[in-house]
Amino acid sequence: RSKATVSVLNWKGRARGPLHTPRSSQLCSGGSDDQMVKEAVPEKKPSELEKNALGKGGAAEKSLVPKAKKESDLVEDICYRAAGQDVSDLHNMRVEDEFAGPIYPLPEYRGQIKNLREGNPDWVNLDAAEHSAGLTSGMRSDLKHIYGENALTPPDEKSELQKFVEQFTGFFSLLLIVGGLLCMIAYGADTEGTENLFLGLVLFIVVTITAIFTYQQESASADMMKKFQKIGASKLNVLIDGQTKNIEITEIVPGDIFRLNNEVLPPCDCRVVRNSNDFAVVEASLTGEPDAIKKNSKTSEKPDDRALSQKNIVVAGTEITAGEAWCMAIATGDQTVMGRNYKLMLKTREEKDDSPIRKEIDRFVEIISAIAIALGVVFLIVNIMVVGVSVEAIVFTIGIIVANVPEGLLATVTVSLALTAARMKDVMVLVKNLEAVETLGSTSVICSDKTGTLTQGRMTAVRAVVNGELLSTYPMATASWGAKPPSGADKTPFYELQKCATFCGSAEFKGPEDRPSIGGAPSVPWERLEWDDRAMIKGDPSEKAILVFNEQRLAQFENFGVNGFSKDSEDASAKTNSILPVSFEGMKNCLLAKEGWEEGRQWDAKNIAMNSSRVAAARREYPCIDRLPFDSKNKWMAVTTDLRKLNGEDDYVTWIKGGSDVVYDFCTHTYADGKVVELSAKNRRDFAENNVLLASQGLRVFAFAKVVVDTLKGKSVAKADAPAYFGESMLKPDNWAPGEMNEEGKVMEAGTPKPITVAGKPQIPLVRPDIAARRMKETGDSEHYFVPKVVFLGLLAMQDPPRPAVPRAVQICRQASIGVVMVTGDQPTTAAAIARDIGIITAAGKTEDDVVMEKLKSEPGKSLADFKTDRERVLNSLKTEEKDSISAMAVEGSRISKWNPKAMDSNWTKALGYCWKEGLVFARTSPTQKLLIVQHFRIKESEGGPEKIVAVTGDGANDAQAVTAADIGICMGIAGVEVTREAADMVLMNDNFASIVDGVLEGRLIFDNLKKSIAYTLSSNIPEISPFIVFILLRVPLPLTTVLILCVDLGTDMVPAISLAYETKEKDIMKRAPRTKTDNLVTERLISFSYFQIGVIQALAGFYVFMVVMYTEGIPPAELPFHGQLEGYFDDGFMAFGGFSLVENMKILRTAQTAFWASIVIVQWGDILICKTRRLSLFDQGMKNDVLNFGLFFETVLAFILIYTPGVRTVFGIEKLRFIYWLPAIPFSIFIVVYDECRKCLVRN
Repeated sequence: RSKATVSVLNWKGRARGPLHTPRSSQLCSGGSDDQMVKEAVPEKKPSELEKNALGKGGAAEKSLVPKAKKESDLVEDICYRAAGQDVSDLHNMRVEDEFAGPIYPLPEYRGQIKNLREGNPDWVNLDAAEHSAGLTSGMRSDLKHIYGENALTPPDEKSELQKFVEQFTGFFSLLLIVGGLLCMIAYGADTEGTENLFLGLVLFIVVTITAIFTYQQESASADMMKKFQKIGASKLNVLIDGQTKNIEITEIVPGDIFRLNNEVLPPCDCRVVRNSNDFAVVEASLTGEPDAIKKNSKTSEKPDDRALSQKNIVVAGTEITAGEAWCMAIATGDQTVMGRNYKLMLKTREEKDDSPIRKEIDRFVEIISAIAIALGVVFLIVNIMVVGVSVEAIVFTIGIIVANVPEGLLATVTVSLALTAARMKDVMVLVKNLEAVETLGSTSVICSDKTGTLTQGRMTAVRAVVNGELLSTYPMATASWGAKPPSGADKTPFYELQKCATFCGSAEFKGPEDRPSIGGAPSVPWERLEWDDRAMIKGDPSEKAILVFNEQRLAQFENFGVNGFSKDSEDASAKTNSILPVSFEGMKNCLLAKEGWEEGRQWDAKNIAMNSSRVAAARREYPCIDRLPFDSKNKWMAVTTDLRKLNGEDDYVTWIKGGSDVVYDFCTHTYADGKVVELSAKNRRDFAENNVLLASQGLRVFAFAKVVVDTLKGKSVAKADAPAYFGESMLKPDNWAPGEMNEEGKVMEAGTPKPITVAGKPQIPLVRPDIAARRMKETGDSEHYFVPKVVFLGLLAMQDPPRPAVPRAVQICRQASIGVVMVTGDQPTTAAAIARDIGIITAAGKTEDDVVMEKLKSEPGKSLADFKTDRERVLNSLKTEEKDSISAMAVEGSRISKWNPKAMDSNWTKALGYCWKEGLVFARTSPTQKLLIVQHFRIKESEGGPEKIVAVTGDGANDAQAVTAADIGICMGIAGVEVTREAADMVLMNDNFASIVDGVLEGRLIFDNLKKSIAYTLSSNIPEISPFIVFILLRVPLPLTTVLILCVDLGTDMVPAISLAYETKEKDIMKRAPRTKTDNLVTERLISFSYFQIGVIQALAGFYVFMVVMYTEGIPPAELPFHGQLEGYFDDGFMAFGGFSLVENMKILRTAQTAFWASIVIVQWGDILICKTRRLSLFDQGMKNDVLNFGLFFETVLAFILIYTPGVRTVFGIEKLRFIYWLPAIPFSIFIVVYDECRKCLVRN
């Protein structure tokens, strides 16, 4: 295997000679260069694979292979070596400035690439790719052995055991484990009592249960991610051994031949062998560019072009929007462009810091550990000085340390994160890492994609201009041109525009398919989907938008626009008033059976009338007799339709659709009061202003026009002969050349006449008055050449509209002082317009363009129509006060490339500052620039940066680097590619930005609730530690034992502490600014509150109850100091002080200790109530947390069980309490609530 040699395909498919494969993926070192070359190029005859790969010209081209100098030079891939990829770049994972893609060709091949012979591998037929033989099974086996599966190599997977063991390595877990070990040591030193043994075992159990719980949560998230990775096609038809075979995508190898279309995503990097004329690819997932790019089989004339600049290269992760092509795989798996980005992502992820909550918890543990150890050491020293070295002193020190450790907090943190992750799943957010939720709550900047995240991810007709009036068309229920044209308006141009939009398009709906369940979302039956939710098989996004626009409005006429249907059933006599009535039979023929239905099952009549495509039926019933396809150079198209079935004046009509500027230029007339009139100067000025206004809002604008039928009247050719007139008189058809394909990609028979639908042979004179006038003058033929009336019908403007919930979500972010930044590959005008619609740029925000437009309007003789030509002039002439009025910014990516890429400079400082003013947008950004934006937001304040916690959304492969570099990376669940899903901390299963805001709220709630839980837990530390302090300093009997401390921390306090994780948000949670780096989980204020305010009150309550019990039982508290465990109370060793026996004295002490413990339970009632809120009054928040209410009940019942259950008392060293011993602590509990309500009132005011 290490000595195998294979031939390589250049991107034209020509053989290039053998190249040498790596002996393994791990490079070896050592040995001389000559030895390496000799070993890598064994002297033996070419294998079958080599012979087939070389083809006819292979032997002559061996000289093109550069001589190897060292073994690393021999480590290369068949695809990128073939296409000229620099091998060092491939293995060093170098990132280009604009795109992390390969550069063609290899330096050694420059100057030689054009001289390659025209030979091609035997298995590829360049003239008729569908008739290629394809690789043989033997060749494929060899190639798979070398290159492996067509899949990204996952990072080294940890075993399940290793993942489980890692749950024990957290700082907090280690602290509890150490505490347990200390207890075991104490038990070994003093085996008479079992308290320490019991305490140690419980600590170990707590750590284990928490580890199991966390492991299960993360495993569930991992399982969900695996389900996401299985979404999409898994098989593909490939030519193998001269036959078409359906194989798994993972089985594809370099050299395989297959066909791609808009239903098949590119499974690997490949080159186009043969394509239809309209074959186009959207590379947004890699470049951020939303527009479709035409691809073909021609080799780039610029050998230095990057991969995505090559017109014949299609890479994995892109989307085919139109046409189809036969392609040959040139790179698979990790060798693809996506694979290289995946490797970069993994490298970046390894360098990522811990999450903020992990840092906070570690810091908290450090503080608690320091306090516990410091107190333990101090009291050990004091104890030794007083009573000398003893086992009791060591045991006592361990008790001090254990008393300071909040044993239940680890479980509280885990449950809080898990509960929030479950709630996030309900709002369609998958949390891969539990700690990521709190990070999102700490976020101060959200850098969001536009398409599909802030917007709906589909183009929609949102504006129209008819009769010079600007109208809204979306949403239809509230639009000025909704289901019907505006009341009182002349309906003729509206209806004519609809007809034109219906016929000038090729978009079609896909056959009925239910929308599958994705990420837990329920499946939706196809017939319940809205028109814009249904999948389509033809047309670019704009054509799809126009199709939906027409379907929605044609369905508003009587009987759903269908003749032969009434109410819910077929009715042959029923008629509709539709502008384009279609027959029920035609609708029936356009609606296929749903996929998966048994044979013979059909739709009912109502479903046919409601759900079949009226546009498709209209195109069939009013056929196209001539077509000029859209041309990217001309920017317009034309269609002639037969409308004789309508029984109107127009039997044959030519419709025109195209770019607004282009189409309007050759329009001569328009509608006014239902009549065709010549365009006036006012019409042209109104058009120019509306066109500029729509364009400035980032809308994609199309103009619609028609050639009126009366231009044919009076000609020698009757209207009935119009098809012949268009096809023969106006054009001289050519014949098909050998191998030439029509617009559908079908190879036509050579020598047969071409129809007039071939691009470049339309009825141009008929639709272009300027050309018609010129030709008529040149030929003198007024019979066949005439100047037509081209009637302007109106404009439709397309936009990817915002998601309905996004504006509210952005507003909430602003209230929460979170900066929302749009980072998109779209045009600045489009990005700024959407940003303004959703509130990223506020209503008061003014960009440079806004200021320019305002000044332009104020200049005499100027209007918005002059914006394009005068923009730079006006911008350069702005005065200082006018420049200062610019409060929002739309930054184009080309400007970022000139800024400092590693540190803050004045450009970065100025731009990022707009995030917290009136708005900031980054447009036309590359993935590398997106990464720079994230990095500069995170630059530390000490280095001049803003030092923000940044959340980033992404879906494309090249977004993976920015997603990984951010504090929290968020990937789109539907549109996201596998690489980015792997990089992300969270996945939006519905691709909705509003879900991020839900996550911010949940993250803030986590931090709030953890802070509350810590405050609640720490406050009981003082009444737990103070008895030991008093015992050491005053030598009184120990008021509280270590076991009873455990009963508080892991018993009565556990459920209430966890119940705070269920506490609902406070009303002002999203009106606070994001927490700063000084707003830690544990702060001086929290320590002061828990230890020195509430903790002291609780300790006083405990000592008061302890003394009350002692006094009531007959031992005066004043006699307790310096008597230890009641030593010196005994007279002659027989009778105790006051006439009590030794046993009775110990019972009194245990009763007082039990009462002290019970007082902690009672004062914790008040403590849990005040910890429900951080600022708001308890009376505002209410008692709606049922888990907390249960926690209050639980700790009280548990205390009663431990105190009054025989047998249990003996284990814990507890005595039964008289009822009156419960009462002294209650006033302290009430005082805690009253005190804290007064404190919060002062804080709020």
